[in-house]
Amino acid sequence: MKVIITGASGLLGQYLNIELSKKNEILALYNTRVGNTKNYSSIRVDFRNLTELRKIILEYKPDCVIHTAGITRPEAADAMPYSEVKKVNVEATREIAESCERINARIIFTSTDLVYDGNSGGMLSENGKINPLSSYAVSKVEAEEVIKSVTENYVILRTALLFGIGLNGSVNNFHIMLENLKKRNLSYLFVDQIRTPLSLLNASEIISQIVISGIKNITLNFAGPQRVSRFELGELLCKAGGFDETLLKKIYLKDIPTVKPVYDVSLNTTLLRKSGFCQKDLFEEILRILQ
Repeated sequence: MKVIITGASGLLGQYLNIELSKKNEILALYNTRVGNTKNYSSIRVDFRNLTELRKIILEYKPDCVIHTAGITRPEAADAMPYSEVKKVNVEATREIAESCERINARIIFTSTDLVYDGNSGGMLSENGKINPLSSYAVSKVEAEEVIKSVTENYVILRTALLFGIGLNGSVNNFHIMLENLKKRNLSYLFVDQIRTPLSLLNASEIISQIVISGIKNITLNFAGPQRVSRFELGELLCKAGGFDETLLKKIYLKDIPTVKPVYDVSLNTTLLRKSGFCQKDLFEEILRILQ
């Protein structure tokens, strides 16, 4: 199968390159960082250049486009004019969806758990209340609607907190916390933000299974099986790695005025499992990462 991966030098993208290349012909699209795309067929493209983006897709004629590219850090998106965020996160998504529709290719789009209302009590289903608080989350809601208006050949993955080892300079809070613990530095972690974390390893494996499955016209919560705070995730990491738990320090969302207070966007993943995709245990995944 021919697969284009956008955002291929990013946090999830580099894991997708490794996993999808095992059984597929991949084309990795990146912008500023090269990452591990140098090990695969790859093209550098600015996602604001819609003409070039369209040309790549129509000429390559993939069976599937896994679209992870975009402005993905909420704090970065909030610091920009929304018109700039929309160009990358919404208009580029529209171009990809329209190009996929022209060649009968499927688009697999990574949205976010932050589209949901964080005050609804958690373990939200795909029908949960939508209430995006950040520009990033607003753009993801718009992108979802654009995809559904253009094609039925889609899978939208409302992706939870991803964790693991960042590759080739990509970073995430779990990796930063791990390095802090190794150096016996303090880690400050929210106790009042609840998520359902999914490992980067497991996320790439499940997306590979979705590519093969051929399912379409569906929105899925894409998350791990366990509901934890960031502080509890830190405790599990300490238990798995034998680190000193006193290096973990509790903080609260109200203490950080620059952070939009999304309290509980833990996700119910019953539909994901009923669709044939099973996640791995959170603690077991932490142990796998540490191996």
